[in-house]
Amino acid sequence: MRILGKILVAILALWSVFLGVSSIFGIQIYFPFSISEANQVPYHRMQSIRLAVFITFFYYALLYLINATKEVYPIHFLKVFMLCLGVSAFIFTLQSDSGYREYVVALFFFLCGLVFHLISRPNIKKYFS
Repeated sequence: MRILGKILVAILALWSVFLGVSSIFGIQIYFPFSISEANQVPYHRMQSIRLAVFITFFYYALLYLINATKEVYPIHFLKVFMLCLGVSAFIFTLQSDSGYREYVVALFFFLCGLVFHLISRPNIKKYFS
């Protein structure tokens, strides 16, 4: 499972670098590899990313405010963000009445979050069993 998680993180990291470089050259691409016409990303996609960022910020702010802070690994942030992105993408896809492809994208983000959750869990060793 950890190997699958590392491959998934590597693919998403390469994808994000590719998107960053392409945006410097004025090419707008949104997930998975759809080139945007007239430099417009679909509104429901922008809203889902925006909401996912806000929810992720709220989650970590709440942890800080209730003094539940501890060191977290970057995979924990990715887990929280991808789960929030999957849920918000599903909600905004439902509201915009988009095609089934958009539901597949939302499901992909949610499944990424689940994989990151599984590989970020601490291994509990049973010493006294």
